[in-house]
Amino acid sequence: MPESPSPFDQPEAVSRPEKILVFLHDMADTPLTWQDQVGALPEGWRPLTPWLRGMKPIDKEVFDLQAAADALSVIPLEYGVESVALVGEGLGGTVALRCAADSPSMVRGLVLVNPLVAPGGRELRRQRTALRLVPRARLAAQNLDKDRLLAAMDMLATLDLGDATDHVTCPVLILHADDRASRHAAEELASRLPNATFRAVAGGPRPHQDDPQAFNDLVAEFVTSLDDIAADDLPPEFPGDLFDGPTA
Repeated sequence: MPESPSPFDQPEAVSRPEKILVFLHDMADTPLTWQDQVGALPEGWRPLTPWLRGMKPIDKEVFDLQAAADALSVIPLEYGVESVALVGEGLGGTVALRCAADSPSMVRGLVLVNPLVAPGGRELRRQRTALRLVPRARLAAQNLDKDRLLAAMDMLATLDLGDATDHVTCPVLILHADDRASRHAAEELASRLPNATFRAVAGGPRPHQDDPQAFNDLVAEFVTSLDDIAADDLPPEFPGDLFDGPTA
């Protein structure tokens, strides 16, 4: 007769799925912009660098904010996780914010880098005029499509977040360029989010490229803090002492 198993015997531990950190590029960038970040995550975190839907040159449709956010919803199912964290720069930050508002339980944390959530009309017109002067061939050499960039600018010109920010329940870190206008925009956005803080970083609109080490350290500290937050028991406020906003 075979021996009865000891009551202290335990089955082999089931391997836990990796934690996913999705990097979302800006309007005039490609997923390659995150090359300095993909190998610099804390242990247990897996980076993904997808194209924003509608921005890849071979996409059939042009950019649409809602479609781009909806496209992210398949990631947890594909990788066997309940939720993901998102890092979005510029337009990617806008998509990340929309996704977190639509699917709060899917997004466990957000890092928004100079997010384009309330761009000034004058600045958008200036950028659009400048873009029209750039030859299509030059953009194509960078794997960018001129019509898709123009469509994204048109969307931003009419962007209205409404009450979307009220539905974002996860911790949010807003990283902004170290100037008065960027700080004001980040502070205004943080005031509309239930669980957000902001911090100035060096490097202008692309801090992840200008000072990747400093940027990677901030992201690593933020996602590590998420490990201590149970997905079904978020605290009422993100611990602001980790990322205090700059003093006036």
